[in-house]
Amino acid sequence: MTTFVSILEVLGSFLLGVAARSAVFLAGLLALALPALLLAVLWRAFQRRREASVEEAGGLSFRRGAYYAPNHTWLAPAAHGLRVGLDDFAQRLLPSASAVELPRRGMQVRRGDPVAVVRAGGRTIRITAPVDGRVLAANGTLRGDPGLVKREPYGRGWLFALAPSDGIYMTFPQDREGGGWLRRERDRLDRYVEEELGLAAADGGALPPPAPSTLGEDGWQRVLAVFLRAA
Repeated sequence: MTTFVSILEVLGSFLLGVAARSAVFLAGLLALALPALLLAVLWRAFQRRREASVEEAGGLSFRRGAYYAPNHTWLAPAAHGLRVGLDDFAQRLLPSASAVELPRRGMQVRRGDPVAVVRAGGRTIRITAPVDGRVLAANGTLRGDPGLVKREPYGRGWLFALAPSDGIYMTFPQDREGGGWLRRERDRLDRYVEEELGLAAADGGALPPPAPSTLGEDGWQRVLAVFLRAA
């Protein structure tokens, strides 16, 4: 009987030890998992907030709170100055974004000056300054992941930050007005491709995103020059 009780005591001590070690292990796992879970929740909330700031007009998306320049760059207030990026219309003209060249900090630019370059394979697309000003920063993330210019044109794909010389950017279309302008630009592009380049949609509907493969190299370059002022 004494031996049996001793066995039970040993077994009980073993089980308690296993339970204690399991509890410590689980607590460690929970301590490691909680920060990751919290980060995931915060990231998802950030993503939803960013997605909520983007709306659609006529098949093109626009970012609320941004101003839309005639060269199809957007400007949005940031912590310092204005962030500048390509709007949805512009990014659809790019067959890809394999490399990006950005302006240096402190560079003075005038409206219409070439200020950045997006490379699509062997092709070069020059992006001009939407306003006069001074470059405050460049988006270094694009050097490692230039595809963000196309994937997230209103988010992580911004190009550079600018301190404008004046408030002329506030005369550019914004919000719903900006969305309407993008829609009109899409219609103008359709007319330009049909009337100037002699191409039309096969079914009489909207043309697919113009690219060298559909317009030919010369036609595509002409579209860039007219709509992005990239010549």
